[in-house]
Amino acid sequence: MTVLISCLIPVLGSGCSNPFAPALDPNLSPLSTLLGDQHTVEGVFQNLQYAYTYRDTLIYGELLHPDYKFTYFNSERGTDASFNRDEEMAITYNLFHGADQIDLQWNSIHSMEGDSILVRITRGYNLRITLQANETFIVEGLATLRLTRDQPTDVWRIRLWRDDSNG
Repeated sequence: MTVLISCLIPVLGSGCSNPFAPALDPNLSPLSTLLGDQHTVEGVFQNLQYAYTYRDTLIYGELLHPDYKFTYFNSERGTDASFNRDEEMAITYNLFHGADQIDLQWNSIHSMEGDSILVRITRGYNLRITLQANETFIVEGLATLRLTRDQPTDVWRIRLWRDDSNG
């Protein structure tokens, strides 16, 4: 019996593979990713799109500055309304978990000004949210973001998001 076991161990060990953990593609570049480089302004927009598409609150939260503020015009009250980072994260969490599908598309840049540590950018967007029971909401608008960082080598974070949309 000991001889049989000692003969089978090398055979069984060499032929085992885990079909749920396939080998990595040797041609895959370590730079290949769906995430953008948050050291660039375009990388911030790419990561916003990723966070919405995959409903990823961890990625979304990494984009927001600790002093983040979201502002929009509340047409029912006829005045601007805003909420802070904690409120934004709670609202976004509920949106991401309540939607069956979210599609965010960034359009052309309307304006961009700033320097290496502060940028203000206004960009068009289309947002399609599909809820259960195939209820779909489409929002089109302009987002004005104030991106900030302490040093030019740091990542950009969104400090202010001003939303002007139809929804």
